Amino acid sequence: MHAHKLTITIPKSRHIEIDLPTDLPEGEAEVIVLFRQGSSALPRPGSREAILAEEPVTEAWRAANPDKLRTADEIDAQLAEERESWGDVG
Repeated sequence: MHAHKLTITIPKSRHIEIDLPTDLPEGEAEVIVLFRQGSSALPRPGSREAILAEEPVTEAWRAANPDKLRTADEIDAQLAEERESWGDVG
């Protein structure tokens, strides 16, 4: 197995085009993208990494909006009150 190493910058579009040396043979090849941990590469939405990356943002919002935070009991009470206002639906 032989390797050809390139250094690229991953664009926002996440689309790259590679021109390989002419002495590389035609045929199947494996492409591996390596990036440094903590680089600006964005994790896949919904992945564990993406969720953990959002934690500082969530904590900052909570710190800035303490009046908007509610307990589970407060939310449950609001939902029960809303359901009662529907009357007999069934």
